[in-house]
Amino acid sequence: MARYTYNGEGERTFPSLGITVKKGESFDGPDGLRARGLSLASSAPKTAPAVPTAPKEAVKEITKEAKSEDKPSASPDITAGA
Repeated sequence: MARYTYNGEGERTFPSLGITVKKGESFDGPDGLRARGLSLASSAPKTAPAVPTAPKEAVKEITKEAKSEDKPSASPDITAGA
């Protein structure tokens, strides 16, 4: 949802939203709404979309797996077998 401000003359009815607004009034509406005299409200706070977080147990399991994958499978000694 986005916040819009109506700056047109007179009243404006938005039947799909079930509202009537006057000049200077703000309201919430669907993203991408377009109409004469309508603009995005500049006072609307811009927030990032919510990002789900993994439970702590899952993070611990991932960390354990990553540590086991970090171990080399062969000896790092380049003189071995020479």
